[in-house]
Amino acid sequence: MCLILFALRSHPDRPLVLAANRDEFYARPTRPAHWWEGLTPPDPNAPGRARSIFGGRDLEALGTWLAVSRDGRLAAVTNWTEDKDAPKPARSRGDLPRQFLTGTTGARDFIATIDLDRYAGFNFIAYDGRDLVYTSNRTGEVRVLGTGVYGLTNTRLGPPHGAPNAEPHVPVYQQWPKAVFGAAALAGIAANASTDDLIQLLAQPHLPLETPPDRELAPERSYSPCFIHGSDYGTRASTAIILKRASLEFVECQYGPFGEPGRRSTTSFNLG
Repeated sequence: MCLILFALRSHPDRPLVLAANRDEFYARPTRPAHWWEGLTPPDPNAPGRARSIFGGRDLEALGTWLAVSRDGRLAAVTNWTEDKDAPKPARSRGDLPRQFLTGTTGARDFIATIDLDRYAGFNFIAYDGRDLVYTSNRTGEVRVLGTGVYGLTNTRLGPPHGAPNAEPHVPVYQQWPKAVFGAAALAGIAANASTDDLIQLLAQPHLPLETPPDRELAPERSYSPCFIHGSDYGTRASTAIILKRASLEFVECQYGPFGEPGRRSTTSFNLG
């Protein structure tokens, strides 16, 4: 039940502001956000050098749910809520952000190369410094996103906050309340928020004001809070990213069962 809130070009000095919660089983082995080893040669000016990547790592499949590169690229993935008994896919969804960030292809061109049938259901966003592009292998849509504040969970991405009738139109009752209310909350603070403000936003419940009409068909959407306190499954990490014109700040707070605070990983760097 992950959540990614992001404000795209909502302020001239902040091209992208992002706040995300990763929900997962606590037993799944994970390494907190760090600079990935083995991607940068000793001479950073060497021709064809690999990108330096900062983000968490899934130690079971070696992918990531959210990471950035030193030159300001960003990629993130969420699962698509579906039948847990579906056949196991050939590749991990977390491999998509890794592939994008270790390459040089633009977001639109990269998404065009994805073999959608090799993965379980996913939502994927990729930012290449110019375009932020969304796709899902459960709808087949590819959207180059316009200016606005968005909330993405484990179903189709809706329109930006404040534009419910924008195309493509997704009725509010088909969106998860924590995405709708989370985007509204982010819209109010994105221009001036600190990373601590974003982490605090992610700790809020964002419960629905009213019960969606299809509650019995989608109870997980109706009642899933922004931050999940569980014993076996819950919010494992909250991440705040502020991308400015020439710099990037990244903060990740790890959590254990019942929301017990854990390690805090941070980095900030000039884009290059």
